[in-house]
Amino acid sequence: MNAASNPPPLPAYAPEELARLSQDELLHLLVADEDRAPRALIDECARRGEAMVDRLAALAHQEAFWNDQIALGQWWLRLHAVMILGLIPSESAGRLLVSFMRRMERAQDENLQDWLSGYWPALFRNKPEAVEAPLRELALDRGVDWYMRIQAVESIIAFAQRRSADALEATLDWAAGIAADESEDWTLRLVAGNKLLDFPRERHRALLEDLAARQTGWGVHFSQDDVRQAFTAMNEKPHRDRFDDPWAFYAPAAIERRQARWAEEDRGDEESDEDDFAVEEPYVRPSPKIGRNDPCPCGSGKKYKKCCLLKEES
Repeated sequence: MNAASNPPPLPAYAPEELARLSQDELLHLLVADEDRAPRALIDECARRGEAMVDRLAALAHQEAFWNDQIALGQWWLRLHAVMILGLIPSESAGRLLVSFMRRMERAQDENLQDWLSGYWPALFRNKPEAVEAPLRELALDRGVDWYMRIQAVESIIAFAQRRSADALEATLDWAAGIAADESEDWTLRLVAGNKLLDFPRERHRALLEDLAARQTGWGVHFSQDDVRQAFTAMNEKPHRDRFDDPWAFYAPAAIERRQARWAEEDRGDEESDEDDFAVEEPYVRPSPKIGRNDPCPCGSGKKYKKCCLLKEES
């Protein structure tokens, strides 16, 4: 998603200016600003509440909105819509978030899924309990890819943590049922198992040991040693701190870093074009390659490019 190599100054709007605009005018600004939209614009959209939910629902139901040939600003509007809905604390906003999850998976929009991966529990944090039902339907829908289903599982566990200790125990047993289901997607089972390691319960230990023993090759999500360490420490691991604030995306420093990144990638593309006819010796990798879209071997449930690859590159 590259922007111009020499980005203009970041957009800025006065609160009174935004307050005068209609829902459609606010969305037009989001499209024009692409990934440079300021937080004040997102907050004003969220302040419109149900009127904005209705407008975003109308957008989400348009097939053209999910076309893979849309303009860049329209694509960023998909992400902004999710961020806005995450700020609106209503059941309708929560249900529309689930609808967005389904729709982006059906459209095979892997870019959008990757940008939002890990943030879903925070996006659902302010939603009422009624939103858990459609989330569970999504988590159990075998017509949906494991990658989006596990985001729903994480969000459901986070719901239970906020509700009560009893709710958490029941939800962990529910997740264990997914991990134990021999007819389920194998990757989903392993990632669900990894979530159980974050909340070690003795009643799940045999299941986790069995799953660990059945994993081979370089793409191991968790090993027998991981299981032993989890049950030795017996520490619960809350949701990772770096995924607690999705709206950090709109911090000026984050926006500026993105623009610098796009400019650097543009320069790299130009250099690649100049070197098209250069002859180089083939690179021989000493060990099997982890695909950028493969599940991360650390077992986080995220794709490699959105997890440990980021750490390696930094």
